[in-house]
Amino acid sequence: MFKRLLALFTFACVLFLFFMPQASLAAPEITIKADAGLQNKVKYEKGLPVQFTITNNGSDFSGELVLNYSETYSLGAGLSVPVELAEGETKTIQVAIPGLSDMVSMGGPSTQTIFLYEGGWEDGKAINFKGSKSLSPGFFYPNSLFIGTLTDNPDRLLPLNQISPAGSESTHVFHLNQLNQFALPTEAMAWETLDYLLIDEVAYSDLPEAVQQAVLQWVQQGGHVVAGSTENIAASMGNLSSYLPLELGEEGTAEVQPLAKPVPAFSATIKEGADPLLEKDGKVLAARQKIGAGSLIQTGFSLGDQTVSSQQEYVQLMSNLLALNTNSNSMMTQGESLKEIMSYEVGNVNELFESFAVSKTLVMGIILLYILLIIPVLYIVLKKRDKRELAWVIIPVAALVTSIGIFAIGAKDRIANPQIQQTGFFEADQDSGLNGYYMNTLLSNRGGDYHFAAPSGTTMTFRQNTQFSEGAQQQSAILEQQATQNTMTLRDMRYWSVGSVIGQSYIEKTGNFDIQLAVEKKTIKGTIQNNFPFALEDVSIWTGTRLMALGNLAPGEQLAVNQTVQSDILPSASPISSTFAYQPIADKEQLKKARKQTILSMAYNQFKDNESSPYVVAYTNDAIVPISLEDQRASVSAVHLIAQPFKPDVNLTGEVSLNADTFELQVSGSSYFENVTDDPYLFYMDKGKFELTYAVTDAVDLKKTEWQELAVTAAKQNLTVSILNAKTGKAEEISGSQQSITEAVGNYVSPQGEIKFVVENNSANGEPELTMPKIKLKGVVAP
Repeated sequence: MFKRLLALFTFACVLFLFFMPQASLAAPEITIKADAGLQNKVKYEKGLPVQFTITNNGSDFSGELVLNYSETYSLGAGLSVPVELAEGETKTIQVAIPGLSDMVSMGGPSTQTIFLYEGGWEDGKAINFKGSKSLSPGFFYPNSLFIGTLTDNPDRLLPLNQISPAGSESTHVFHLNQLNQFALPTEAMAWETLDYLLIDEVAYSDLPEAVQQAVLQWVQQGGHVVAGSTENIAASMGNLSSYLPLELGEEGTAEVQPLAKPVPAFSATIKEGADPLLEKDGKVLAARQKIGAGSLIQTGFSLGDQTVSSQQEYVQLMSNLLALNTNSNSMMTQGESLKEIMSYEVGNVNELFESFAVSKTLVMGIILLYILLIIPVLYIVLKKRDKRELAWVIIPVAALVTSIGIFAIGAKDRIANPQIQQTGFFEADQDSGLNGYYMNTLLSNRGGDYHFAAPSGTTMTFRQNTQFSEGAQQQSAILEQQATQNTMTLRDMRYWSVGSVIGQSYIEKTGNFDIQLAVEKKTIKGTIQNNFPFALEDVSIWTGTRLMALGNLAPGEQLAVNQTVQSDILPSASPISSTFAYQPIADKEQLKKARKQTILSMAYNQFKDNESSPYVVAYTNDAIVPISLEDQRASVSAVHLIAQPFKPDVNLTGEVSLNADTFELQVSGSSYFENVTDDPYLFYMDKGKFELTYAVTDAVDLKKTEWQELAVTAAKQNLTVSILNAKTGKAEEISGSQQSITEAVGNYVSPQGEIKFVVENNSANGEPELTMPKIKLKGVVAP
């Protein structure tokens, strides 16, 4: 008996020693440290880098980290990151996401957004880990100024911190190559958080090729690089060297406005296609070369040289170079991103499919035929043959066949393949690229997962139906990033359900319009040629709120233009509202028309920040966005708006009269303001002072123009309105609702063609809506 008890005790001890230590040793012990943005600072509505430092103090680990991110209130996904860690190993992994908001934290302060799966997110097991369970960055509004630098000595660029453009919430300077434990991003999306990248005497060409390619792609999609000049700048600028706008000569000294003292500078000639930014006595000191939707600015002097950056006027110089006094007409502290607005404005139409509509006439006909056959006909036939007992079989069978028939009518277009509606709007640039936004909506034909693939230049995020619940993003969609392409999985879609992917895309070397137009005697004449590889329909000229219909264009085809206009100066494109926003859509043609009108209305939100000019616009039915459904064939219906700005040739001589709609109005101020409705002069404004800048159209040759009259119309409201005398620099109050200036009118128009006003909202609580002053300018242009 004793031996038996001893054996049992020994066996129990062995089991305890075998299982308990092995279990603890077999489990990975993971610690995660997560940082978002630059120095943990994130700008709403912009892409950003996210860096994970992962340490494994246990056994080998193979699995995936999933980050739940909410880009906006209704946009987000789970980002999957493969993780391979040996015992005792630490790795730093950097990824990029298209945006981050604090919407997830609204589900509660303890909401977990970082998850770890052993084996993978699809079939793996979620495991516990230590450290960061969520991202906790500081959030900044889109009007905050984020400047990144590449420099060997941050002290050279200290004055950049003093830049404070009107309307900006704050200024932040990040010396990227000097940040501790931070790798320069290899994803263009991660660079979106910057407004400008300044390169100060650093060998940019020594950066990894993946980093250089990411920066170039970011610039093509709207980023801006500023580079100072050195003797070997052409060799040191890597893949940006071919875009440098200046050809440098010998080094000497030059006077650079507004600096008080001369600085070392190179003589330079401007390259073809570049625009001069700074000139003095015929010498070009800075120029800009457009690259896609972005630009490269080069100065003829060093950005961080002590003789330059130590001068008191350096801050103003950099503000002028970066055009920091030009602001969008909103300070949207409570606003929405373009993709968020698109999610419901375009989504409400794009998520309606033609197959949703069933012919009421056909269905009613089947039902009436069924009733007719079952009641009188069947009764008469069976009674005549004395087979009324067969009704118990015939009626259920007929009902079943009728139900199947009605189902087949409604489902005939939904069963065979999934359906996709792709809708977007794109602007053509001078490099024949297309930059814009799209929505890809899927109607499933089965339950389960669906996989979309797109190149790195096309972002993807998912339109969420559920917000604020823990893990909601990854339960709806998972984004996986690879070297050459990204994949988004729409998870567990129900039978005949709808899911939408929204993103931004830059499509290189697609084509353009060859626009040869001139305006004379209130007539616009010329030709427009389609240099895109796809057909275009409803080609129009968009000027003001008017669309001048011209026709359709096949690839390579040209059409002649001869249209009457109201003035020799074409107004810039203005908002055109959609008439389908709240109306039922009855058929296929109305659905297509509604898709066209919604993207036309949305497109203005993108175009107004890029160009102030009329546009040639058209639509294509080709699925031009490089996003595809994997492992399945889908029926695709595409509608995309293609737009290109243009400036017609205008030969203005003699008397000219510029009405209010020919001016571009820019508003800046430290208090909240927002342009409302489709009226460019109607604003919400808090109490405070605001600067208004009216820009004279480029069609007027300022050097040949003598201004004779400036008429100002100001609505009677709680606004104090003053006009800035460009010659004296003093503000002169406008008394009354209408005032006409006829003496020394040129003193109020700057050499750059700008007329500036200062308005002060004196209302204690702020007026709900205020109308800005409107101006009319008359003059004579010499031949």
